[in-house]
Amino acid sequence: MRVSTSMMFNSGLRGITSLQSELFKTQNQLSTGRRIMTPADDPIGASEALEVSQSKGVNEQFLNNQANANVKLTLAEGIVGSVGNSLIRISELAGQAANPTYSPEQRGLIAKEIKMQLDTIVGLANTQDGTGSYIFSGHKSTTEPFSINTAAVPPAAGATVPSYNLTNTHVVYAGDAGSHVLQVSASKTIAVSESGIDAFMQVKDAQGNVTGQSMFDTIQNLINVIDPSSGMSFSATELQQVRDHVSNAVDHVANVRATLGARLNSVDGLTTTATDIDYLYDVRLSELQDLDYTEAISRFMRYQTQLEATQLTFKQTSQLSLFNIL
Repeated sequence: MRVSTSMMFNSGLRGITSLQSELFKTQNQLSTGRRIMTPADDPIGASEALEVSQSKGVNEQFLNNQANANVKLTLAEGIVGSVGNSLIRISELAGQAANPTYSPEQRGLIAKEIKMQLDTIVGLANTQDGTGSYIFSGHKSTTEPFSINTAAVPPAAGATVPSYNLTNTHVVYAGDAGSHVLQVSASKTIAVSESGIDAFMQVKDAQGNVTGQSMFDTIQNLINVIDPSSGMSFSATELQQVRDHVSNAVDHVANVRATLGARLNSVDGLTTTATDIDYLYDVRLSELQDLDYTEAISRFMRYQTQLEATQLTFKQTSQLSLFNIL
């Protein structure tokens, strides 16, 4: 076969160009640490890497939602726990006030401490999160949920029956009955708050029935029963009834806290699973995309040697001519 000068030149040039391209590709791989630079490098691997990356992105969004849910539930549980502690203290004080040897003045001092605890509970119920949103106002997160009802009718002079209930409430609620929900997995949403109605206004007894008094009403009724300046006549019977309502409030808040805690535990479990899945996605992406540096460096050196040899032989053969031997 007769090989023309142009054929020899083109063949040599193609060889040099091909090796330069492979050398450049390998150099880019080494500089980025990636095996797949374009889908053409490994169509199947590139397609799987895209799917894994998309799945990882969805999983990371769930992780972000879980982290947000954890913060919100932890805050709400802590606040409800503090309310529970105040209610327990109020229950203890109510027990002291039931002592028949106590004078009206002594019960008046107890009433003052209970009033301080009530103010504390109202403040806790109006807690805002780090963004300034009220955590117990339902969907109306910019509205302060609880305030003293100045239009409520106080007990009449000489009355023996407490006057505050959900109809004539001591503290009014300005929020709504909604709760904030987050998608924490592909198949699960979770409420990350409790409305003020469920948490504080509609206190339930042991049978799950609404008692007809908010915990604020219960506490104010307790104050009125034992405070001689309230205008009510002291009645041991009424005091016992109010103490029963306080016990209902203590149990109710404990149940609310348990509900929040159960949700928090659920989120923690989902976070553990999602974190493990995220790690597996990282491992698979590394297997698909990351470069084997040992193999790539060896390949780079091989291409470099081949290119140098090809360039040298091309130079030598391209200079051959019949005139060289004449």
